[in-house]
Amino acid sequence: MKTVIGIDVGKFELETYIKNKSLTLKNNDSGIKKFLRLLSKENKNLLNSFIIFEATGGYECLLKKKLEENNIPYHMAHPNKVRAFAKAKGLLAKTDKIDAKLLANYGDVMKPTADLCQDNAEIKELLKRREQLLEEKNREKNRSDKELNDLVRRSIKKHLKWLDNEIDIIEKQLKQLSKEDSNQNQMKLLTSIPGIGDLTAMYILSYLPEIKTANKSQLAALTGIAPMNYDSGSYRGKRFIQGGRAPLRKALYMSAVPSIKFNMQMKRFYERLRANGKTAKVALVGVMRKLLLLAASIIKRGTPWVYQDC
Repeated sequence: MKTVIGIDVGKFELETYIKNKSLTLKNNDSGIKKFLRLLSKENKNLLNSFIIFEATGGYECLLKKKLEENNIPYHMAHPNKVRAFAKAKGLLAKTDKIDAKLLANYGDVMKPTADLCQDNAEIKELLKRREQLLEEKNREKNRSDKELNDLVRRSIKKHLKWLDNEIDIIEKQLKQLSKEDSNQNQMKLLTSIPGIGDLTAMYILSYLPEIKTANKSQLAALTGIAPMNYDSGSYRGKRFIQGGRAPLRKALYMSAVPSIKFNMQMKRFYERLRANGKTAKVALVGVMRKLLLLAASIIKRGTPWVYQDC
């Protein structure tokens, strides 16, 4: 039986709860090494340990990296789910020690599956940085036509030039990573689908490591394009999509739009949905789901896209 360990991740410290004991460690290399040594004493086989921690806006990245390097199974829980679990238990108090114990209890009761190791972590980080730079570029563009002061306008222009240069550097690095042996074959497979370009392929590979193992319903739910029911008694509410991995969903949307024009398979599928009374937005979500499942099928079988009438 695996030992479930809860870790409350802070900016500077890791509050751990293991076998009814609490321990505070530094959230740095030395602190995590100390934790791993303690873990090896408690469990001779590290695979018998299961670590639970929350996503904390990036402060968990070093811990996650070290656990993956040592092949220690872990689950990064969504903070909302953990807080809902605490409320269900009637636990209102909140401290680092209480949170660490709560996470261990959450793992014991809910028994979440271990997260898959991220094979394309560097690509994912670069995609995130590209999004940040593009958002800042859009903000500066929106400011540029509202400023009358020449000095401010020159400052914005200079900043936009710097942003363009940084975006270009990131995109060149992404292109280089996509050509590496570990990614090149999968990139070719995904981009063989008309409508899916290099960027969308990179989003799929970096944001959806489950693509080789998850079923159709799981893939749609992970991406946030699975229709959710809203029924009660005789009432039948409108279906809607929510949750999932927003960056991947946005990338699929940007691929679905040209797909209904240039990919005949997707175009006919979209037109059939519209003919059946679906709104344009609902039909487009259907195309996004179709593209995702097609990408998963191609990755699993290892052969490029072939046109099929649907």
